[in-house]
Amino acid sequence: MSSRSQRPVSQRSSTTIFYTLAIGSGVLRAITFVFDIVAINTIDIHPLIYGILAQWVSLLVTVLLVAIVSIRRTVDGRKQALGYNLDPDFDRLRILPKKPMIYLVISGIFAGISTLSYYILTGASDATAVLPYGQLVIIYLLMGDLLAEKDTPTIIEIQSVVSILFGVLLIGATPGGFDIPSLLLVLGPMNISAAFVTYYQRKTKRHEISPGLRVDSLNMRVWTLLVLNCVMSLIILPMMPADSWQVMIDNFIPLLWLMVGSSITIFLALVMYARALGRGSMSVVNSLSAISVVLGVPITLIGNALLPGAFGIIETDPFMWTLTILGIVLVMIGIISLQAADVHSLVLVKVKPLVGDLLPELFNIRGVEKVAALAGTHDYILTIKSRNLAKTRTKVLNKIQKIPGIDDIETLVVIKEFR
Repeated sequence: MSSRSQRPVSQRSSTTIFYTLAIGSGVLRAITFVFDIVAINTIDIHPLIYGILAQWVSLLVTVLLVAIVSIRRTVDGRKQALGYNLDPDFDRLRILPKKPMIYLVISGIFAGISTLSYYILTGASDATAVLPYGQLVIIYLLMGDLLAEKDTPTIIEIQSVVSILFGVLLIGATPGGFDIPSLLLVLGPMNISAAFVTYYQRKTKRHEISPGLRVDSLNMRVWTLLVLNCVMSLIILPMMPADSWQVMIDNFIPLLWLMVGSSITIFLALVMYARALGRGSMSVVNSLSAISVVLGVPITLIGNALLPGAFGIIETDPFMWTLTILGIVLVMIGIISLQAADVHSLVLVKVKPLVGDLLPELFNIRGVEKVAALAGTHDYILTIKSRNLAKTRTKVLNKIQKIPGIDDIETLVVIKEFR
């Protein structure tokens, strides 16, 4: 981790950086999918055999990349790792402290299950289906928030969940009906595991190694990927046919450039995703990265025009295409409406005399996006976000008031923003 004293003042706003990270992550995920689906459809190899091979190549590429960006250079008279530009918290490849390592091990276990599901779907579906399928995780994240807070959902939350769920069902429709095995895989292990991955990745990224210095996303990727590969291998290897190793050897060179391309793009995508999680809420980050849903149709059409058959079988029935596009629209409507319904507020906080620094404690409250210390009549200002004003009061303000040393709080509701 780099020292916070080495960090220059950014010339871009935190909002611009956050949106760039979240949306860029979605675009790079879509590019990663292009490499994977082309590899599976152009080379005669089972998706799970390709998955095992690709994941271990990805680990080697990731370790190599992180080792390269660990090289130090002198900038303005200070030693700085090349990876500083990817994540200002990064210093070098290293073993993390115990607590974030535990989070990453748990995250890696669930990531192994989710990634295994991804490769199964990649071999059975095209980009128009697989990319939207991954957005179902937003429903599980929302349900997790509601259960954790023992809260009741709002009307807009119910509408968004129904819209996303029906959209996924329409995308999964086939001329013979619904693809039940794929839908069960999507509704079960793929997205439930992905929700746990997102939760523990966020906890890791927001963990402070020292005041003002958090865990870096590059080391997060290395250790998560190592655990992911071990879990995925333990599940798949016992079920693989006897000739699987020979298949891997025979196809390693033809697949190498596709696996390296996939490894680099997913590395950058997940580094950006982890950094975005450190700056915003899980549902917002996933909503912005859902740009990959929109990219599914053009990727499939353009890809098959350039490489016939490389992006799966294209459905020629206009009715099925209508259902697919309608499903994508419903998923996007659900995601956007969930994000648009949020209420933003500013909270001014006064503390009693001789009270210590409350920044970390205030920032750890669910719903608080940013905290800043002030000089003047108030001591802190908080930027908070919730689904409605009632939740702002019950789930955020009540927790602030319970912190020892808080003297007075004043809430200002944002009516309109201009950026």
